[in-house]
Amino acid sequence: MTVIDLIEQIDDICGRYPKYWLSDEARHELQVLWGGPDCNDSGVFERDETVRIDLDGTNWYAEVRIAVAPNGWHAISTSFWYGQGGGGSSPSVWNRFAYTARDEAVEAGINELIARFEGVRDCKGYAPQSQSDLADRMIQTLKTYLSQSRQLSLF
Repeated sequence: MTVIDLIEQIDDICGRYPKYWLSDEARHELQVLWGGPDCNDSGVFERDETVRIDLDGTNWYAEVRIAVAPNGWHAISTSFWYGQGGGGSSPSVWNRFAYTARDEAVEAGINELIARFEGVRDCKGYAPQSQSDLADRMIQTLKTYLSQSRQLSLF
């Protein structure tokens, strides 16, 4: 997997602006770093693709959102929902990692989602056993999706 680590460049940009999260100048520098993508005022890419994976028979699902910048880099974000919670975000110029190919971006997003659902599965205390079982099913569903996306088609 080809991952482009942007942590140093982003930290450098943020270090030059007090309240960088509110700075139009910082956001503009990040847009330049990403090749000038169309973004909203928060740096969120205006166009992206969503890969959604549902757990059959439940209201559990996971999403990888992929945005392609003009320089060819792919930014990802993930969203996930389950019976008692969830979370998510959108790809933006604040992403600390970029990927050179769509399939690499999807793989990274799926792996991130697997880690999130492992946390749900392994939660101790208040959660009912059914939550752990469903989380395990979702992890297996994500792994199956990942393995299928790696298979080459002969036709």
